[in-house]
Amino acid sequence: MLRLGVVTVDITPEEPLPLAGFAHRHSVFESIDRPLFAKVWLFENGGAAGLEQERALVVQADLIWWGSERVTKLALAIRERWGLPESSVILHASHTHFGPQTSCLFTPSLGLPDVRYTRLLEMKLMDGIAEAFGRLEPVTIERGSGECRIGIHRRRRNGMKMTMAPNPEGPSDPEVVVIRFRASSGKVAGVWFHYACHPTTTGDNSVTSEFPGVAMEIVERAIGEGAAASFLQGCCGDIRPALIRDGQFYRGDTTDIVELGRTLADEVIHVLQSPMEVLPCSSIRSERLTIALPFQRVPGIEDLQNEAARGGISGEWSRLLLSYPERLLPSIPLELSCLNLAQGLSLLAVNAETVVEYGLFAKSLAGGVLPLPYSNGMIGYLPTESQLREGGYESEESGYYFGLPSPFAHSVEQLVKGGAALLLQRGISRL
Repeated sequence: MLRLGVVTVDITPEEPLPLAGFAHRHSVFESIDRPLFAKVWLFENGGAAGLEQERALVVQADLIWWGSERVTKLALAIRERWGLPESSVILHASHTHFGPQTSCLFTPSLGLPDVRYTRLLEMKLMDGIAEAFGRLEPVTIERGSGECRIGIHRRRRNGMKMTMAPNPEGPSDPEVVVIRFRASSGKVAGVWFHYACHPTTTGDNSVTSEFPGVAMEIVERAIGEGAAASFLQGCCGDIRPALIRDGQFYRGDTTDIVELGRTLADEVIHVLQSPMEVLPCSSIRSERLTIALPFQRVPGIEDLQNEAARGGISGEWSRLLLSYPERLLPSIPLELSCLNLAQGLSLLAVNAETVVEYGLFAKSLAGGVLPLPYSNGMIGYLPTESQLREGGYESEESGYYFGLPSPFAHSVEQLVKGGAALLLQRGISRL
């Protein structure tokens, strides 16, 4: 019997600090337009009649990502206090660009972290997990799907250059997967909805959970008092809101945020009001795999010293790597985690900002898989081989902001897809 405990924790910053995600912001935030929350989802199975007790934890937070340098320590603290294996813990972020920075591994242009906020965030997380244990109740799981078109591919060739512009011919993932957790009383305990689109509607310097937050609020009102809803971000590295004027993207405003969120929420509610598939119970199982992703090259110290005197992002990048020369390695570890909660529901967590092609690939391997990038840390963008050949922001320019030595080698796509296939095969075969 599967039991679920859900807790909502307010993680809105209590004082002004810099926000993460946009290089054009140079000061602390100006206002709070919409609060930030973390939703703690604790799962427990067995533990009676001699059965092995199985537990898993999924946390969805209105953050840009969870800092890699803190995730390992958090997972260890959770294991020591509650016995959850590290592979069964997924700390997931909606990827809003309007919340605090949680990592000091990147250039200042991506946002400076505030240590006081990070400590408070982690304290609230631990308190939320403790509270979730007191809310465990038996649940069944239902699954349905719909479609939403608020996102569009954002890579388009202009002459010899790959630019960030609307590309309706490019790949996208319009599927909205809805998971409903229903208590034995029939009451809805909570809802997940999975969709792939950057929460970058505006460029404001204000705190907001963006369109995912609007959608979660609307869904929570629809499913009843006390029930929680979590937006699970898909592989949206090259997908952004389809706000288009004269063939180009434009930044919207709070009205656009509400409209996008309402459009997504309406589809979620439509799925909830339609027949949904009841998923058979299974054991809670988790697997983890680490893949070394190679870089094309590693810059020398002299090259970095020459760049360090320059302004702009290349100067920031050089100074960052000179300050942390231990990062000048030929590869970086990519962490993949597979968490099986039921037959027909597996989560594939990735500590990277993956483009949509990887999400479509993961779904093609098994129909019940929900790919979750922005989970358990962040190493940077994970592009495909063709994108590495084409150039552009995701494959080349973004590496400066994330402090990567160089673009990835072209072999990374084969490595990632092979690893994902192996991990999912292992995890699902054990059900």
